Amino acid sequence: MPIRSCVTAVIVTYQSASEIGACLQSLTENATGWIAECRIVDNNSQDGSADAAERSYPGAAVIRNPENLGFSKAVNSGARNTTTEYLLILNPDAVLKSDALSELVHFLDSRKEAAACGPKMLGPNGEFQSVCRRSFPTPWNTLGYYLGLNRIFPRSRRWASYKPETVSPDFESRVDVLSGACMLIRREDFQTVGGFDEDYFLFGEDIDICWKLHQAGRELWYVPAAEVVHAKGASMKHALKRAKREFYHSMLIYIEKRLSHDYASFACFLMKTGVRFRRMLGFLPGL
Repeated sequence: MPIRSCVTAVIVTYQSASEIGACLQSLTENATGWIAECRIVDNNSQDGSADAAERSYPGAAVIRNPENLGFSKAVNSGARNTTTEYLLILNPDAVLKSDALSELVHFLDSRKEAAACGPKMLGPNGEFQSVCRRSFPTPWNTLGYYLGLNRIFPRSRRWASYKPETVSPDFESRVDVLSGACMLIRREDFQTVGGFDEDYFLFGEDIDICWKLHQAGRELWYVPAAEVVHAKGASMKHALKRAKREFYHSMLIYIEKRLSHDYASFACFLMKTGVRFRRMLGFLPGL
């Protein structure tokens, strides 16, 4: 299939000056011809992220917010009034490997039932990041994840289904949840479900939009032929305390919004208890 300019890249930066250059260089080197427009939304960084983005990708449209609006609002503003067939939601600490975007575009081109797809995500040392293919949180797998039962019973569908660690990372599959660190989504589907829910400041918005897409009868797919190197946490290292707070807050929002109508109140109470227990311990799980 011939290369065509069918993708708008939307990248949100916050204190990302040291990461954004490599991210944008990967677009230049590995996504030539696919990217019709690159929009970078800067959440009032104080480290020169917006200037660094303009230097690294001179043709990019850089939106400079006067305050930190959070990830969801920033992505929605960057995606507003776009006209391309696809949107590439990409973190500034993510680097596309050769043919990654090509593989994702070809997949969506060939499967009209799919609203979005995501790549295999690897850490800087090549380790697989299971965040790129997840199941929806339930009271049981959430408790299993937060209380460590998933490690005791790694093959349990009840306790260990949130991140299926026993499934080969090379297996292409339909999944519940893709990572917002790198996701190719049809613009029409993104608009139909209202984009990211802006009640989420940071974290949880990717789970939520995947939930909305499933409710709309659309598919999401994990495509391991596409690979992205993700320095997970690099874009949050300057505000780790707030990141911890927002992570747990987002999980509680998701439980209240999406699970409270499907599960008994006691089950949701247990789920919230697990989240609050981990918050009390001060952990920040690797999403």
